[in-house]
Amino acid sequence: MKPKHTKNRRPWNRVSQQIYSLSTLDTKGQINMNIVSYATPATLKPKSYVIAVYRGTKTHSNIFNKPNTHFLLQGLSSPQAKHIRTLGQKSGLKYDKAKYLAKQGLEFYELNSVSYGYLPDCGFVLLCKVTNSIKYGDHDLITAEVVKIVADNKDAKLLTTQELIEKGIIL
Repeated sequence: MKPKHTKNRRPWNRVSQQIYSLSTLDTKGQINMNIVSYATPATLKPKSYVIAVYRGTKTHSNIFNKPNTHFLLQGLSSPQAKHIRTLGQKSGLKYDKAKYLAKQGLEFYELNSVSYGYLPDCGFVLLCKVTNSIKYGDHDLITAEVVKIVADNKDAKLLTTQELIEKGIIL
């Protein structure tokens, strides 16, 4: 399928990237999810990721307003492309994503009596803990250590930026 719109993409926008979602909790335990394409595995021992988190967002607030923050890093699968517009184009500061997510049949992982929700049918779900951060440009870069593999669907077709371009979700 050809994209609905094509444009001359800059080099960093021509590389197909895995699409992730961070599932974070606010100080009241309310769930929020966003969309992340700026994430990459960083080290083997310990297994870690570097993730760019946009400032001024609910996800940023959830991560940086709590000490020893844990969150779920979800490797989205192709069928989850339907969530991109809601989770990636609507602000959790203005839109009740928790209400939307409650209707999605979330699965839960419990850590220290705290329930972290994740979307069913992800390619994988990783429990992560923030280990460091630096401010850079309009994002904060966090390093996050993988604490546990919560779910791993090895048969899932992982969702990428190229697929979102082909579906006309990314223009």
